[in-house]
Order: sequence, then C-alpha cells, then structure tokens
Amino acid sequence: MRERVAIVFMTLNVVATLGLGAAIAYEFGHLGRATASAPITASVEGQAYTSSPASSSGTGTPSSGVASPAQGVNSGATLGGPTASVANTSTATRTGPGTTTSAGTKTSPGTKTSPGTKTSPGTKTSPGTKTSSGAPTPTGTTGSTATTTTQGGQQGASGGVITVGGIYDETGPVDATVERDTVRSYFNLVNAQGGVNGHKLQLIDCDSKYDPSSAHQCAQKLISEGVLAIVGWLSLSGEQNETKYLTQQGVPIIGGLGVPAEYESPLSYPTTPSLVTAGTALGTRAGQIGLKKPGVIFLNANFIQPVESSFLAALKKQGITPVDVEHVDATKADYTDIVLKFQAAGAQSVAAFIDPFSYARLFQAMARQNWHPPVLGGGLDKASANKQYASGCGSSCAVFGAESVTPVLEYLDHQSTPAIAQYLNAVHTYYPNQYGALDAYTTYQWVAAQVFVQAIKNIGNAPVTRQSLVDALNGLKNFDNGGITPPISYAAGNSHDPLRCFQWIRNTNGQWRTTSGWNCFG
Repeated sequence: MRERVAIVFMTLNVVATLGLGAAIAYEFGHLGRATASAPITASVEGQAYTSSPASSSGTGTPSSGVASPAQGVNSGATLGGPTASVANTSTATRTGPGTTTSAGTKTSPGTKTSPGTKTSPGTKTSPGTKTSSGAPTPTGTTGSTATTTTQGGQQGASGGVITVGGIYDETGPVDATVERDTVRSYFNLVNAQGGVNGHKLQLIDCDSKYDPSSAHQCAQKLISEGVLAIVGWLSLSGEQNETKYLTQQGVPIIGGLGVPAEYESPLSYPTTPSLVTAGTALGTRAGQIGLKKPGVIFLNANFIQPVESSFLAALKKQGITPVDVEHVDATKADYTDIVLKFQAAGAQSVAAFIDPFSYARLFQAMARQNWHPPVLGGGLDKASANKQYASGCGSSCAVFGAESVTPVLEYLDHQSTPAIAQYLNAVHTYYPNQYGALDAYTTYQWVAAQVFVQAIKNIGNAPVTRQSLVDALNGLKNFDNGGITPPISYAAGNSHDPLRCFQWIRNTNGQWRTTSGWNCFG
C-alpha cells in the first residue's frame, strides 16, 4: 500500500426512531444545563485523554423511518404531531453543492474568552438602530406575518410573532437552503409546542447568490424589514463583510460559518469554533496521523487568509512542509490539473479547503490518475455528497479510510443520542427533501436556533427587543444543547469565542465513525 495520504481541509468543518406516543420533554427540560455528552480535554492541544467514541449505531446514510419531532420540545404544551407554523413548511430541495466552511474557537467547557475587538471609528455597536415599523413581508414564510415595533429605540416583536432573518447562498455554486430549512425546522418544532413565552417564531430568508454585493443587499433588506436578529445564516460570500455591517447597525447575529469577523463583534454569538481554530486543529491532526509532504488547496474566499495561516503554521509545528499550495474557486469543475501538479511535486498528501461536492470532483480526478490515498479533512460527512464520493470506485474509493474533524457530534454516528434524533426527526418531518443534505454545517445552525430560543425564553415576560436579546445572550451560561457541542457560555464584551473543541471521525467502508472524545485548542 502506498504511503500517499490525502488531507482534505474543508470549510470548517440515521435517526433512532422514536415512538410517536413517547413524548419526551427533552428540549426545554434541558435548556441551560451545564453537562456535556462527551469528555473534554483541554490540557494538551489536540490530545484526548479519554477515548470515548459515540455509539456506532449509524449506517452512514440517514434513515427514512422517522417519527414525529414533536417528541423533542416541550414547554408545557400538549405534545403532538407537527402543525402548520409561522416558520415555513415548504419542502425546498437542496440541489447545488452545499458548501460552507467550518471552524471555530472554544475554550474549556462552560467558559468563554473575550478577546478585544477592533471596531472602526464611528461604528455603532449597541443594538437597536435602523428601526422600522409596520409589517414586513416575509420571504418564503407561511402563516401570519409579524409586525415589528420600536420600543425605546430597539427593534421588538408584536402580534405574537418574533421575526428573525437569515442570509443564505441559495443559488450559484453554493446552495445553503438546507441550513435555512434546518433553522425553520427547529422553529416549526417550537411553534408546534406553543412557541416561546407566548410568541411564535418566523424566519425571513434572503438569497446572497454567492455574491458579496447581493449579500449586502440582503443585509439592508432584512434590516428594513425589521428583523430582531440574524439566526443560523450561511453565506460563504457574505458573512465576513456583513458581520461588520450588521454590527454597525446594531443587529445581533447567532450562528454562522465561523468566519473570522464573527469572533470580532460584540453582537455576534457563534455556535461553532472559528475557522482559524479549525485550521490549527486540522494541522495538529495531520501530525498525529503522520502525514507527509502535502499538496494544499484553499478555496478563494474573503476570509481565507488567517485560516490558511493557522493551518500552515500548525503543519509547520508538526514538522510538515507542503510541496505546493493552490487556490481555487467554488466553480472549478475539474481538479485534474491540481492532481497532476501535486503528483509532479512529489506530494504524499493533499489538503483541500473546498465544499462537499467539490470533494467529489477532486476524488474523481484522483481516480482518473489512479491515485488512491486516504483522506483527512472537515466537512466530509454530507450523505448526499458521500454517494458521489463512493460512486463507481469499488474498494478503491478515495473517501474510504478517510479521517475528518468535526466541532459537533457526527450525526451519522449518533443516531441514539436524543438531541441528534430530535434534530434529524424535525428536518425529516418538515423538510424531507433536505434530509439527505444534512451535514456538520446544518448542525451548527440547528444549535444557533436552539441558542436563540433559549435566549428568548430567558427574556421572560419583558419586551422582546434587540437589547433585551443581547442581554439574555450575554447572560447565557453553560447552555446544554444535549451534547451536540460542549456547553456554551457568553458574556458581555467586545467579542465571543465560546467553542474550541473537535472530535475525530473516520470513514470505514463508507460509514463515518467517531474515534475520539473532544479535543480542545487554545
């Protein structure tokens, strides 16, 4: 067997059927608890002191027999099947290459760091600017529409509906509609149980089209429509710049890809480690498994420079020197030229910062050159993309034997975990056509929706405004999402960086299996 190894550095980054009558008061009953489902290690970078892989009950492909998600969330309402809700129940299909980057930053569980944030002169960071009144016209929503009002200079909610926004690359080379519909699935789940503090939830989406100008137009549009916050967005083209703009306009942000700007804002509340930390984690993992002489591919993106630097620095620390570094667009259709360059340079490994479906094109190019190394990287767990990875390659598929990293529980390998089962059940029920497109990145946005709902719950009977939301988020301590991530805490400050931990996963004959507990960095 050749000693050629492929590292694929992705944008860092089935169901246990529940009885229809088994109403488990899981979600609201667990909110705010400070427990994690897997052990955390923080003393030595990237080294796990405990090896407690999750149960390997997954099949590598989401199962189709899924019970009603109404079993998961309970705030005192009668449990039952899904009902029509404000959040939207259309079944959009994700057809494009679902992309995103993953990575993030996490300190030891239950703690957070507040690194100083650079804010440009004249930047307004207090929540509550650009208020508007009247009823916005939601994009792609069903049910009643929300009416936002100005309360003490802050955006709020009235009419029993809280409206948030999300910017998503829905068309173009990247399709993030599954992240959008993941957020809506959680909102539908909550709405079916009576909502939060008497409020129903709805998400207005806007298509950033993998274009920075369109992303900015989306930000302006959502602000004009009076959204309370941005929740669970995924815009590879827009998040870096629009995080800064939304912060200037006083709009809180929960979730996202983990781009650097999201860790430099007092109004951004990430639910995943930063991409910069992910670079360190992947570079460290490369050394642990003995990778040598990698060829490296990075996606052209406006946030990539610090991510690239962290990854290459981690490789250097492990004594690994790349033989070549290439940059590609998300639209690149054929990777044959990259594979040939790496082979000519004597590469024994390949590191790629690309989206899940671009991996398929990379693997196909490797197969055409009869190059079949194992693979390491993040974001390789998308079931629909894995079908392409293992198509027509028999026992020599590049993805077989691959190793990856994930900052969330690997959903394909944790079907019996209640929090994962709830997540999968909800998406399967409300957006069944999106079910096969789930991956680590959709899990980030599910957690973002969880964090938002907990913050709204913590506001209680007080007016729901941007300021009260920010206060509630800053007061969130050791939030337990069922072990999907370590506990999450925020505090008032110039920035938030609550997560820095990853788990290792390995592809065994087409099935993803967790091989470690939490490995924490920083």
